Amino acid sequence: MILKSNYDEIDFNELYKAQRAKSSFGSKSVEDWDNKAAGINESVHESIYIDEFLSRVDFNAVKSVLDFGCGPGTLSLKVAPKVESVYAYDYSKNMLEFTKSNADKLNLSNIKTAQKAFEDDWSDVPICDVVFASRCLEVDDLRGALAKLISKAKKAVYITFKVGASFVDEEILRVMKKEVEPKPDYIYLVNILAQMGYLPKLDFIKSENKHTAATSADELIKKVTWGVGKELSEAEKERLASYFHNGYELKNEPMLWAFVRVDV
Repeated sequence: MILKSNYDEIDFNELYKAQRAKSSFGSKSVEDWDNKAAGINESVHESIYIDEFLSRVDFNAVKSVLDFGCGPGTLSLKVAPKVESVYAYDYSKNMLEFTKSNADKLNLSNIKTAQKAFEDDWSDVPICDVVFASRCLEVDDLRGALAKLISKAKKAVYITFKVGASFVDEEILRVMKKEVEPKPDYIYLVNILAQMGYLPKLDFIKSENKHTAATSADELIKKVTWGVGKELSEAEKERLASYFHNGYELKNEPMLWAFVRVDV
């Protein structure tokens, strides 16, 4: 008989919850994403990230896709010509409106949208060949969200999750003199999947980093405020404005995402 290792005593979902609870970064509400939808719609449709994500998906014998947390249709619009049906779900109604209008412009009639959150009842969510969860898993209960995604996949679930503990550059945090408690990153997700009995396949995507690309001090402050998820102090705003006018330089360092495939 094989005894348990000390690893088995660790509940990675509870660790995830604890780190998320003490993180300095605020959570985004559905209203936040509704307000952000137009800006995201303008900037994401042509991206290295989209091509890198889809190049890692096995579309062999795939007829249906559930794109959960679809945003303005970033992946759904690209994948629709490859399959029979795409179910694009998001909890932001404005994101879904952009998905529908974008699909109409491209004459894509096989994308069906629905408003749904991870916390909702999923009994009416269709089971599809593959499921996408792209950059949408900053949830309170990660294991519960993963279980729901896996339950709706016949073949595989494809997930991306942030590598690193912040969406704000370390230099900008230093300029603001802001110490932050990190977010939980992809390490928690991979270990939770392993404890659920799956063998996740791990890869990484490097994409454009537009989170602090700004043409004015006000734009930089707005982007950093969004990244932090909380209102900045007046002193922090003043430091950012001074930084913009005296030495701000876009680093163009890529954003790094963990790409996780779960075969079911």
